[in-house]
Amino acid sequence: MNTIKKVAKQHGVSVKEVRRDFEEMIKVGMSSTEPEAVMFWSQFGGRTPTPEQFIAALTAAAKAELA
Repeated sequence: MNTIKKVAKQHGVSVKEVRRDFEEMIKVGMSSTEPEAVMFWSQFGGRTPTPEQFIAALTAAAKAELA
């Protein structure tokens, strides 16, 4: 089961609602001018990532920070 489906199930909401929430988080995050945020979003080459791409990048960043 993918992350979006797991979140939907855990919170008793639809997958569509979770995707919409992630898309809003991405939109807000991409508008940040904080240097760390700008660096994070630059990996997408100016394109808006899908929720799945965002989750994968966030997971990779967290793993790298823990290493």
